[in-house]
Order: sequence, then C-alpha cells, then structure tokens
Amino acid sequence: MKFFTTLAGILFLAGAAVHAYRLYAGFAITVNGFSVPVTWSWAAAGIALVMGLGLLAEARR
Repeated sequence: MKFFTTLAGILFLAGAAVHAYRLYAGFAITVNGFSVPVTWSWAAAGIALVMGLGLLAEARR
C-alpha cells in the first residue's frame, strides 16, 4: 500500500511542478476556446503541493 501512496505523492508533486513551470514561463492554456486564467495555476499548484507532501508524509508512517 505504501508504494501506491508514494507514487501518488510523486505524481501530485509532478503536477505542482508543471503548474509552477506554467507560472514561470507564462504560457497560455486554452481548453475548448476558454482561456484558463493564470490564477487557477496558482491554486492548482498549491493544492497539488499540499496533497503531494501529505501523501509522502503518510507513506513514511
């Protein structure tokens, strides 16, 4: 079970890194004609970071 928790934590941290890269590079994302605001990446990066770190902490127990 700890393997899957660790894997999920790493995947969430990778997602946070992708959002952080979008913030750093400043490129636009358009989904079906809708331009996704940069502020959504701030929120998504924060949530993914907290979830990833929480899962890795849980995997250590």
